[in-house]
Amino acid sequence: MLILYAILILCLVLASVFDVRMKKIPNWLSLVLMVSGLIGNAVAVKGLSLGDSGAGLVVGLLLMLPGYIFGSMGAGDVKLMAAIGSVLGITQIVDVVIYSYLVMLVLAVLFVIIKGDLIRLLRRYQALLYGLFSGIVSYQKPDSSEAAGQRVPLAPAIALATCYVVYPTISKVDFMVTSWHL
Repeated sequence: MLILYAILILCLVLASVFDVRMKKIPNWLSLVLMVSGLIGNAVAVKGLSLGDSGAGLVVGLLLMLPGYIFGSMGAGDVKLMAAIGSVLGITQIVDVVIYSYLVMLVLAVLFVIIKGDLIRLLRRYQALLYGLFSGIVSYQKPDSSEAAGQRVPLAPAIALATCYVVYPTISKVDFMVTSWHL
């Protein structure tokens, strides 16, 4: 199991680097993680069953798919989460998705603040709320020059959330085969 978690963390680090530098997560990286999760869990003594690993893959995919459909994330982020699901299974992938969305929200707000577009963003949503209450719904989509119109790399948020969820499991692994007594 420890080897599988090491592969998971290595793939998350690589995905984060690719996403930050190139704004893209390579398909081969998600595929390596997915195959490692499915095979590793199937053959591990204390791993998930192949069915649980496959179910985690499907749940990870389905929970992230709305973000892709509505344009708030790329397909690479969805495939990465599905691959993480193949390693962790259903019980942990739901937690990873929830924490990922929370970390993504924080990072997106920080990105807007750092770019200096917070006031424009707040004014846009103020106009939207005013329109909802007055019966005239109008939403102005941000243009690509604004921070809200740019893509934020999400793999680092996914990596942070995954490490947060997996840490208790990894911290319980006994690294010492023998104990030393004086």
